[in-house]
Amino acid sequence: MVGRAVVKWGVIVLVVMIVGRVVVSALISFWKATHPPAPEPPTVGFGMLPAIALLNQAGAQPASYSLELPTGKFPSFSDRAKVFFIPQGGASLLSDQQAKEKASRYDFVFEPEKIGQNSYRWTKSQPLGSTLEMNIITYQLRITTDFMSRPELTANPQLPDSFGAVQLVKSFLNTGNLLPADVATSSGTIEYQKLIGGVLKPAVSVSDAEFIQVDLNRAPIDDTYYMYTPLGTVGTIHAILSGALSGNSAIVHLDYNYFPVDYYQVYTYPIRTPQSAWEILQAGEGYVVPSFAGEEAAIRSVELGYFDNFAYQPYLQPIYVFLGDEGFIGYVSAIDQSYIQPTPK
Repeated sequence: MVGRAVVKWGVIVLVVMIVGRVVVSALISFWKATHPPAPEPPTVGFGMLPAIALLNQAGAQPASYSLELPTGKFPSFSDRAKVFFIPQGGASLLSDQQAKEKASRYDFVFEPEKIGQNSYRWTKSQPLGSTLEMNIITYQLRITTDFMSRPELTANPQLPDSFGAVQLVKSFLNTGNLLPADVATSSGTIEYQKLIGGVLKPAVSVSDAEFIQVDLNRAPIDDTYYMYTPLGTVGTIHAILSGALSGNSAIVHLDYNYFPVDYYQVYTYPIRTPQSAWEILQAGEGYVVPSFAGEEAAIRSVELGYFDNFAYQPYLQPIYVFLGDEGFIGYVSAIDQSYIQPTPK
């Protein structure tokens, strides 16, 4: 009898312990789910950030703004965003030699002309009259040709498709070791163009096009947040292609204003709300991409993106991007103002 009682109560205690453990675990899980711990504060490891210089130069503004979002509400964004360090290149004993080597890869083989403290100019005459200007420290460069005065280039051009045009520009950059990893994975954008009165303008149709404009920016941050430049979606790498020429010769114009980002030096910073950014834009204190010439800006969408300048900037910082009718693009810095260095008066 005693043995049976011991076994009976032992089984009961064991069941109670098992059930109790399950119940307690469920209660703990429920508590954690309904009372999540407060997130760690932003790391702000760079300290106070410099203001994005260009965004403080408001420039021409529309006469009025209207907010016409599809849902009537701003999208929901996080309370923080990443900021990345952009190292500044310096001169070395090999800078001159390396710049000349890059130029030679594009068949600019003659001795260059020095046009500034760190800038050289090369010229060549074939297959087009061409000029290459390069900063030998940053490798910013511009290639220009006399393609606009060559009517033979507009006769029956065999233009590549979108993918082929982007790949052609990437191949061109790779020739001079100018294709960084974060651009190599970028999809790029294209626009078909036609030469009208000595000016390139968007073509009415693909069949009407004579040239292709290709714009490359670095790949989006976290595959989500796109790059924007002082000219909106015009890339830090901007090229014009001719369908009448082949290989590297097809690139008849190139602007290269890429600065490498150190993606391992990154910290998070608090950001202002989209409502706050909207109020700043309305007050005429945002940056408006110059291509917009309308009187009223009707805003259709708001995004979080990154501002990539054509000139050196020490950090890659987030911005609110306001997109509207007639190609309107406006920027407001997304960083909470309390983490921005005061602008000297």
